[in-house]
Amino acid sequence: MSDSEPMSAAAAKIAAVPEDDATLATRAASGDERAFTAIYRKHSRYVAGVVYRLMGDDGELDDVVQETFVAASEGLASLKEGGTLRAWLVTIAVRKVARRLARRQRQRWLAGIFGRTEPRAVTPEVEGEAYALYQALGTLSTERRVPWTLHHVEGLTLPEVAEHCGVSLATVKRRIAEAAALLAKRGYVVSAGGRE
Repeated sequence: MSDSEPMSAAAAKIAAVPEDDATLATRAASGDERAFTAIYRKHSRYVAGVVYRLMGDDGELDDVVQETFVAASEGLASLKEGGTLRAWLVTIAVRKVARRLARRQRQRWLAGIFGRTEPRAVTPEVEGEAYALYQALGTLSTERRVPWTLHHVEGLTLPEVAEHCGVSLATVKRRIAEAAALLAKRGYVVSAGGRE
């Protein structure tokens, strides 16, 4: 056994240790495609889960996740030092979802004016409680739906929701309360859950 073998094994062991997000972000911002691929592999499922819980399974999930990571790849240099990569990615995703939901709402409004209705694709998996929730959430404005979902479904704290939505804590509290009141009028009542 030569001296180089233990070094090679040690080097392999070190290489197998996953890098932290800050290192990956720095490398990816410098153009390292492997680092960005590692970021995608590490965080895409979580981001997809957030997007799913905000929008439901409507066929746009993959597009929103892809748009999120494209925007992230273009803006990695703007990630603040010490900022958490996952939170930053979720913020991007939330904003992408908000734009899509606002566009949907405008389309429904225009369809109502012109007497057309939007076709609804309902998959067999979407049923019961989840279906009722997404139906109720679909009646809310984007500015109410996103904070309510982040708080009650994702379990984010109110300050985290405010950060992701880019608004004040007071605004988030007001929007969540308004959403809860509107959902209650539609028969969907949520127990006082969520973290403060």
